Amino acid sequence: MNTKNLTRRAFIMKLGALAGAIASGVTAQGAFAANARAGRLTGANLSGGTDNLTFSLQLDEPVDFKVFTLDAPDRVVIDLINTSMAGKLKQGAHDRAPLKGIRYAAREDGRLRVVLDMQEQVSAKGSMKASGSGNTLSVTMKPTGKGSTGSANKPEPRKKPAGKQSPTKSSSGSEKPVTSEPSRGKFIVVIDPGHGGKDPGAIGPSGTREKDVVLQVARKLKSRIDKEKGMQAILTRDSDKFIPLRDRMDLAHKHKADLFISVHADANPSSRVSGSSVYILSENGASSEAARLLAESENSYEVRFGNRSLSNTSSKVASILLDLSQNAMMDRSLNLAKGVLGELTKVNNPLRRRVESARFVVLRSPDIPSMLVETAFISNPTEEKRLRTADYQQKLASAMFQGVKRYQLAYADEGRMNT
Repeated sequence: MNTKNLTRRAFIMKLGALAGAIASGVTAQGAFAANARAGRLTGANLSGGTDNLTFSLQLDEPVDFKVFTLDAPDRVVIDLINTSMAGKLKQGAHDRAPLKGIRYAAREDGRLRVVLDMQEQVSAKGSMKASGSGNTLSVTMKPTGKGSTGSANKPEPRKKPAGKQSPTKSSSGSEKPVTSEPSRGKFIVVIDPGHGGKDPGAIGPSGTREKDVVLQVARKLKSRIDKEKGMQAILTRDSDKFIPLRDRMDLAHKHKADLFISVHADANPSSRVSGSSVYILSENGASSEAARLLAESENSYEVRFGNRSLSNTSSKVASILLDLSQNAMMDRSLNLAKGVLGELTKVNNPLRRRVESARFVVLRSPDIPSMLVETAFISNPTEEKRLRTADYQQKLASAMFQGVKRYQLAYADEGRMNT
């Protein structure tokens, strides 16, 4: 994907991001260097006390870096440019005030991101110095005295009992999803079980309906995400009802979702075809004939029952696809999809070992990384039988969660690109 030709709007967005970084106290040593020196992180340690805590990272080269703080919740972010992990860094909870936790993740662009979760607001300053045969990046943190901005100490809004919620109607007369408000400060994942209601989706040789099995998988994925600290999942539907495709997208925007995942079970005229597939939005068309046919199938109910005609939105979709914000989200969607496909490979043999692309309506959000997961081929008798079991559904949900969690560790602190 070519994102070199920036639009005026993209330039303004990048300029705004830079201004925000400066305002938040970024320390960037050669952050815009064209050829950043490659290095390896070999170790780290903590020193100092509550009023002046130093986190030191040992590197074999004096790499470029960025250090900045974020709030709600409070944390210090360290980006090591063009750096890989060579040693071990203890992740998890740390009882060293004001530090309360350390986590890290390798990024697709070669950065190694280390996040320090703090108990309160701190100022942070980084400096790189030669140390013996290596180099040490010292990040000094001092409490600002302004307390905590974290949402952990704030009461979460009470959820309405599911039995007392009344469905609302969309302009097409179909039911719209009714969900509880997400907790502020959490990483929100909107999960979209495909089809539903008058749209059964694909039907297996033994009569298994796609709309039923994907709802079960989606519920299990939601349950796993909701158990993870700092994450929350929202279903576009939690019962057998039809939701127009664009209403599913609207729900994700309403809740300011960090991710959108549409869950399906594929079908093929040949009962021998099997395996999982992961799709993202195509910029120029389907990546294969199978992807094109699948997109036509998934989008068809939008044409027949949706509240808008696809033919009337083509110009709007084209303008969105040309927008850099869409390109940026497609890049993130690809990173997400690669991680999920890698995890699904451990559950079954994928149909293809690459992420595919097609013009799915539900993936067209310009500001939310989105993917569509074809969990298995319901047209394959063996996979149909597996899809009906809770154990296999859980394996699929767990695989998707692992990919989502890896993405969350890498991108949560940057948030979504606002349009």
